[in-house]
Amino acid sequence: MLENLRADFVSKRKVLGIPLLHISSESARGIVAIGERATGVLAVGKLAIGAVASGAVSIGLISAGAISMGVLASAGAVAIGLGRSAGAIAAGSRASGALAFGPHAEGGITIKIHSAREGEEEELGI
Repeated sequence: MLENLRADFVSKRKVLGIPLLHISSESARGIVAIGERATGVLAVGKLAIGAVASGAVSIGLISAGAISMGVLASAGAVAIGLGRSAGAIAAGSRASGALAFGPHAEGGITIKIHSAREGEEEELGI
């Protein structure tokens, strides 16, 4: 019943030609975007791409979702990031989770991978 509903709202106010708010049952693009596929500074949807993203699959500077990829921070069942990552499976410079990969990994099973530089040993600890 609800799968047949369609909605679309685009705010009249724009910033640099981009709507301030776009809410759609399909694809949404705006500063704040909410939709099945959302792209914006703040994005929420099944697929969310933005500076701050939240969704089933999310990509952004800061992201949260089932599958999450973030530059600064990510959280989710599977979280991958350059900065802080937290999730059941996490990979990043500071990863924590049941299965964590990274130079400063912590959690149930950790795999710490250090860079090989002159005078340093490469270490793989489980």
